Amino acid sequence: MGMSTISRRTLLKLGGSTLIGAPLVFVSTPAHLAQAMRTPIETTPTKHAFGRAIQGNLAVREQPSTKAAVVRKLARNEVTGILGQTTSDESPSTYNKIWYQTKDGWVHSAFVQLCDNTLNKPLTSIDPQMTLWGEITVPLSAARVQPDPAARAPWTHYFGTAFQILDVVPGADGKPWYRISDGILRNLHVEAEHMHVITPEELAPLSPNVADEDKHIEVDLKKQMLHAYEGDKEVFTARCATGSSFRQSDGSIKSYGTPTGPHHIYLKTPSQRMIGGAAGDASFYDLPGISWVSYFTTSGCAVHGTYWHNDYGKPRSHGCVNVLAEDAKWVYRWSLPLANYDARSTHAARGGGTIVKVF
Repeated sequence: MGMSTISRRTLLKLGGSTLIGAPLVFVSTPAHLAQAMRTPIETTPTKHAFGRAIQGNLAVREQPSTKAAVVRKLARNEVTGILGQTTSDESPSTYNKIWYQTKDGWVHSAFVQLCDNTLNKPLTSIDPQMTLWGEITVPLSAARVQPDPAARAPWTHYFGTAFQILDVVPGADGKPWYRISDGILRNLHVEAEHMHVITPEELAPLSPNVADEDKHIEVDLKKQMLHAYEGDKEVFTARCATGSSFRQSDGSIKSYGTPTGPHHIYLKTPSQRMIGGAAGDASFYDLPGISWVSYFTTSGCAVHGTYWHNDYGKPRSHGCVNVLAEDAKWVYRWSLPLANYDARSTHAARGGGTIVKVF
């Protein structure tokens, strides 16, 4: 079949990702868990079938309890199947009592990113005049300087991160690769089957018939919760992590608290590489592919997706409102200004974005 160029009509017809190779996880109960599991633990399903260890040396325990024996430890970026979740009072923190069940035992959720392992049917070519956005649908994908599995990989991109897709190119492995932009670098390459091409329909506005002035968001710093309202009716809620304080290289403590008061969402972008702090400080960060960013202060505070922790309920950001990627996408679609798919970013008219009340 010859190469074809994707058109806007074709793009609109693209649905979700095509599952063409996601592995199945078959689990059995290890002998050392047989005794512990005689008393059933009530679990609920998770939204995603896999978990990626965000940091290394994560303890997997026989029971969802910090007092239980350690069965093994997960290495950084190790991916494991997730069978379900439960809550336990015997957790490392009082604000986050969620544990995930794996085939080997239980791991606390704080530094496990729930994810899928979905492969996608790649595009064959891309019209250079079009703007395309994509998101990673596998636990992790190496971003390389050339479309070659042996090329240097300055970054690893994680599930739920979003990027602009600039081109599709043949790889040294005979597979198509996407050339992507993180807003700064424009010559990174990822395997095309690792990225879902987002259609404009997927970003269609939510509740478009609700009057603009009837929509507002509240961020409760004490409870670490985000709520969205249409008039007096709450239509969405999510756990979040807001601004905290960090130790600097000179030993001082600097506050990055989320500013209180009413604000307006004034700028949106599907993807942002965020860099801040001073190199060497605990406050330094350089995070590409942050998804569904809705800025509500000119100092850079935003509601956005998060992949470097899963520990909501405690202040731990540099002023932003950290939420799950799917929660950030909801806010992005529901709030004003309405995002322009074809633009790198969308600005609101002065004072025209959805109100964000931080208290």
